[in-house]
Amino acid sequence: MKHVTLAFGLTAALLAGPSGALAQHEHSDMGIASTADGGGDLAIEYNFDAIVRTDFAGIIGPFALYSSSNPGFTPLEDEPLEGLYELDTGSSIDMTVVTIDSGLQLQLGATVMDSAGDSAEIGTHDVPGEDGALHQHPTFRLFLDAPEGEFGEGSVSFRLEGDPGNATSYGDSATYTLHVSNGYLPENANVVPLDGARCQKAVAKEVRVFVGKQYKTMASCLDMIQDFKAKGGDLGTPSNAVLAKCSTDPVKGLVAKIAADRAKALEKASAKCTGTFETVAISSHLGMAQCRNQELLSGAYASALEDLAVVMFGDDEAAAEAALPCLKETQGETVDLD
Repeated sequence: MKHVTLAFGLTAALLAGPSGALAQHEHSDMGIASTADGGGDLAIEYNFDAIVRTDFAGIIGPFALYSSSNPGFTPLEDEPLEGLYELDTGSSIDMTVVTIDSGLQLQLGATVMDSAGDSAEIGTHDVPGEDGALHQHPTFRLFLDAPEGEFGEGSVSFRLEGDPGNATSYGDSATYTLHVSNGYLPENANVVPLDGARCQKAVAKEVRVFVGKQYKTMASCLDMIQDFKAKGGDLGTPSNAVLAKCSTDPVKGLVAKIAADRAKALEKASAKCTGTFETVAISSHLGMAQCRNQELLSGAYASALEDLAVVMFGDDEAAAEAALPCLKETQGETVDLD
């Protein structure tokens, strides 16, 4: 899970039902089928490269909740793809979690799944050619231990399992992975074409400006660090030039400047988006851009996290990760193939 620390282990009382925000998504489904007529393994027809986009649903105690009810499950009908077959009548199908990031939860009916091995019944295919009871939409939830409008994402991997007591027994499906995020904006330019397009343009411009400013701010600091190291300097006693570029000043320092630039971008984009994208959604979107930018910086400067931990946080890498959570350090050694 990226960018923020996510909450986990919340009680079922907090998960009583889906939020009203869930209705904002268009309908989409994962089609359940089998790999053989009357048998084989279970399979799903769906584009798993697609992102499950969640909306802000409210504050529960110290946690910001984001949720969605799409995609859902439904029996695949009319055998539209070669090699996939409609399930037999009476086929009962379960979903079992293989891996899930902390703070990400799924709910099917009354069953909440937030740990590997958790399982819930999707339903039974009652009538061939119709959805029957097998059509069900899980609720996807992100619980962020962070203020409203911060970015978060995670993944859940699962498989489908058939009921051995069925007249037709299907083998378990392959493992599928869904990626869940609150950083993607809804496609409502097609709902309000003119205002939506203007808003989208404004958001895109401010993301571009913010990303450029953040990259320049951090690269200037990291370049100065590399220059200092190249001259034999010890980061434990950095030069004044390094300290100036990598300042920890709470108002004008590196982290404070990035926060100020993001706030300015949010203000400008939100001013153009009244009634189109909610401010909290734009904030999360900017947070995603901020995170991806830090990931790019990690690629450009392999020692960025370690260097900034020394220079700015007294060699406290945990503090550096808290301030710049999407900076990554590389691990492993180069293998000599000779």
